[in-house]
Amino acid sequence: MTQFHFPPRSTRGSILGFSWGQIGTAVAGVICLVVAANLLAVGRPGAAAGLLSAAVLLLTWGLLRVRGRRLTEWTPIVIGALLQRATRQDRYRGGVLTATPGTQHLQLPGPAAGYRWLSAVAADGMTEVGLLHHRREGTVTAALACAGGNLVLADTSVQHQRLTSWADVLNLLGTEYADSGLARWSLTARAVPDVSNRAQRYLARQGTGTDTSAYRSLAELTAAAAPGAQRHEVFLTVVFDVRKLSAEVSDAGGTDAAIATVVLDRLTGIRAAVREAGIETNGWLTPRTYAAVLRGQFDPDDTEAEVAPHTAGPIAAQAVGWSSYRHDSGYSQTLWVYEMPRQPVPMTWMTPLFTRTVGRRAVTTVAEPVPAQLAQLATRRDKVARAGDEVTKRRMRLVRTAREDEEARAVEQVDREQAAGHVRYRYATLVTVTADSAEQLRHDVRAVRRVLGRCGCQAVVLYGEQDQAFVAGALPLARGLKPLRGWFA
Repeated sequence: MTQFHFPPRSTRGSILGFSWGQIGTAVAGVICLVVAANLLAVGRPGAAAGLLSAAVLLLTWGLLRVRGRRLTEWTPIVIGALLQRATRQDRYRGGVLTATPGTQHLQLPGPAAGYRWLSAVAADGMTEVGLLHHRREGTVTAALACAGGNLVLADTSVQHQRLTSWADVLNLLGTEYADSGLARWSLTARAVPDVSNRAQRYLARQGTGTDTSAYRSLAELTAAAAPGAQRHEVFLTVVFDVRKLSAEVSDAGGTDAAIATVVLDRLTGIRAAVREAGIETNGWLTPRTYAAVLRGQFDPDDTEAEVAPHTAGPIAAQAVGWSSYRHDSGYSQTLWVYEMPRQPVPMTWMTPLFTRTVGRRAVTTVAEPVPAQLAQLATRRDKVARAGDEVTKRRMRLVRTAREDEEARAVEQVDREQAAGHVRYRYATLVTVTADSAEQLRHDVRAVRRVLGRCGCQAVVLYGEQDQAFVAGALPLARGLKPLRGWFA
């Protein structure tokens, strides 16, 4: 049986597992200790006590961890959240109500505020494709509605075939399409209550022999399942960098229509590759269906299949405390899966997350292909740094832990996979849970965290970042990764 081995999350810092921020605060703390000792020796206990307190504070700040993060990592988050609240940027009001019908601009909060619709028509000359153009970031985003088959009930050979085909798609996205403008992509699987109970409606429409016991049994079964019925939807979102397409856009006229034409050509190829992998697709979302997906995430009570493109955003939204986000008729909390399973897991290891939870949730994995040369540099840097750490620890007679051995083996594995032609990705997995009330949200989040723990994952609530986390985890916009710069892959 095929198993997946996820590399452990790296704990190696700049020097011996410590980041430069930790080293700086620790050095400052030691300096304060030395000065405090000198002041105490010359008979100035008051000043010595003050510097001693500062030393303890600096050492604690540099070395202590709270909820999975170092205090040095929490500092910019806390400062940013406080500044956001001080300037009242943590709340959003009335964007949809003030939007002009027919406008191309979306009324979205926070980091998604820069999107506007880009007019695009598919090759058939009739079907509109919803393209979101972010002028400041220079990107164009589109979402493909997918409908895959059940992998759990499939034969082992079919499972292997599907996984191999999907791996080919990932390599294709990370090589051919990354070279031609693809910046990143994401998979968003959302589960929403099936308030219309499609199974019950299908039985009423297609069923025959309504007076038979078989029909009555099915009718009772579908009616009983109505309270827990859910609708699962999967979206493959792709983001193109307009700057990488500049030559082709210029040749096509340099207008918005030219950008749409160049991007549509890529979308046609991506959809064909996904279908060749055995994954059914329902086409690229139109502006009205794309807007309905965004609107439905902000307002769970809105179950319309299509809405006007300018009404995609919320009427009101704001951060509630440090750990949740309120938007129209829902409360949400986003978790970041910061550690994948450390033990080998089977192909269907994430199945409980989709089948054993009944709340409204969205699971998003956003990935960015790393260019081959940059990936090689990053791997070489990791190998050299770990070799240096090993020599330093040997000289200082420090203990080498089993986790460090696993991380070193993971670096070697990544190097071998890159040599074999596999694409290296930067990725993040986010789980957004939405409920009707704050109390129900806490209940659903606990259930999701229990399931994640059983899957072998470790997740943390993104405290102080829930407004940004909701945009990244709940909306099919392929956001949530820091920009890739220099060596840092």
